[in-house]
Amino acid sequence: MDNWFRSVWFIRIISLMLAGLLWVTVNVEDNMDSDSLFFNQSSSDVEVIENIPLEIRFDSAEYVVSGIPQEVSVSVEGPTSAVAPVARQKNFTVYVDLNGLGPGTHEVSLQHSGISNQLAVTLDPKNIEVTIEEKVTQDHEVNIDYSNQRNLDANLELGEPDVSPQEVSITGASSVIERVASVKAIIDVGEATESIEAQEAPVKVYDNQGNELNVLVEPTAVNVDVPITKRMKSVPINVVPRGGNTEGVLIESVSTETEEVTISGPQEVLDEIDELPEVPVDVSEITEDQTVEVDIPLPEGATSVDPETIDVDVEVGKSDGEDQASEGDGNSTEE
Repeated sequence: MDNWFRSVWFIRIISLMLAGLLWVTVNVEDNMDSDSLFFNQSSSDVEVIENIPLEIRFDSAEYVVSGIPQEVSVSVEGPTSAVAPVARQKNFTVYVDLNGLGPGTHEVSLQHSGISNQLAVTLDPKNIEVTIEEKVTQDHEVNIDYSNQRNLDANLELGEPDVSPQEVSITGASSVIERVASVKAIIDVGEATESIEAQEAPVKVYDNQGNELNVLVEPTAVNVDVPITKRMKSVPINVVPRGGNTEGVLIESVSTETEEVTISGPQEVLDEIDELPEVPVDVSEITEDQTVEVDIPLPEGATSVDPETIDVDVEVGKSDGEDQASEGDGNSTEE
């Protein structure tokens, strides 16, 4: 063995074997690195996540912010194993930090949190322009508007509505509050047949051009009572006798204690009626004083009359011929 180690050729052979082994080792490591790099590159992914809500961080007690998009898009790029759970779970936050900024218009950058550092993140939009204004609160009276009023029965009439509460608080940016022209609650009366009681109606705020304003209303709804009654009108009546008298009977008078009746109907019909036509009383079979029940005629276009009947007192007397006959009979008796 000692002779081998003293041999030049033995040492050369051993050196050659070691050099070959080293070469093989280096090449295997290089190939493994190349394969690993190829694998990583082929496993990279890009995912665009839409409709991510944008969080606003600011002093909401003092300021109102406008110009903020409600949603943004987030693009993430990196290993599929990291991209997939982010796109699926969406457990991250996109926000804009306005703390420290005062009233005015500012350009600010969107930020994100909760996304792995392994991923490249792109936000769309990256920057936004926002306007910060002081928050203002005012009290306003609530007025009532009616929808579908043309469909309301023409015989019905709307009374004065009762609103509770009568005022609401409106909060918003100072520039918006200055534009407030009316505060309304809308009641649908198209199918109403009786009074509306305690109906809840949302409150809307409008400018002088009828555009709804984006403000905070407290409370958001009010309770409304609307009395609904029939359109009515009281008119005088006049009773007159009709029909031939019974022989020997003279109708001295017809009268009633009812001086007026109430008619209902569309307003245009009521406007044309100042009194009822003569109410006829049939006296053709009257032979003595008596009270008769008479129907009240319904005027054309009206829908009802109240009362529908009245009592009429009829007083009778004897005709001249009967009186003369009675006197003649008396003279005969005396003779």
